Amino acid sequence: MKVLKVIGSVVGFIILLLVGFYAYLGGFHKVGTTRGSYGPAEIIFSTHIGPYKDLNASWMKFQTAWQQTGLKECDGLAVYLDPPGTPEAKLRSIIGCRIDKITEAERDRLKEVFQYFQLPRTDAILSSFPFVNEMSYFLGPMKVYPKLQKLMEKESLIPPVGIETYGSGEKPESIGFVMPINIDRTAYEPLFQAFD
Repeated sequence: MKVLKVIGSVVGFIILLLVGFYAYLGGFHKVGTTRGSYGPAEIIFSTHIGPYKDLNASWMKFQTAWQQTGLKECDGLAVYLDPPGTPEAKLRSIIGCRIDKITEAERDRLKEVFQYFQLPRTDAILSSFPFVNEMSYFLGPMKVYPKLQKLMEKESLIPPVGIETYGSGEKPESIGFVMPINIDRTAYEPLFQAFD
């Protein structure tokens, strides 16, 4: 009997610990959506093709490159070009830094080194998820995208791309999710052409 009580206490403690950690990561965060706008946003960027789980390796190469140009901080974002259901090996993603808040001379210097694009101003469905640590990059999309998907299906909306914003610095406050609406996919054509 004593052994069963000890095992029960240990199992209960582990469950409590896991639930607490999930809560700490924002697992119980209530996801909301709003209508708003996004852009314009001038970016320098690099491309990634393949599974989203491999994005970090592409980001590290891009980060090394922009740091070597002297850019101190990146207001990071990603643009996801392909709809759900695309085979993982064919998924195209843009990883980039917003540069519209730095000096014109710095922007011109970066444009000599990197591909660049101005994300157009667009109406959008917006959401966010609190950033706690690296796990937020996995948990956030798992919580937010089903909510966005449900809303878009209900309103028959088909966004041309999906955008995530990460802010700047080591620990951003939140991850932003942007689903552009009322804009055609052709507005993002230069990003698609970057993969040709």
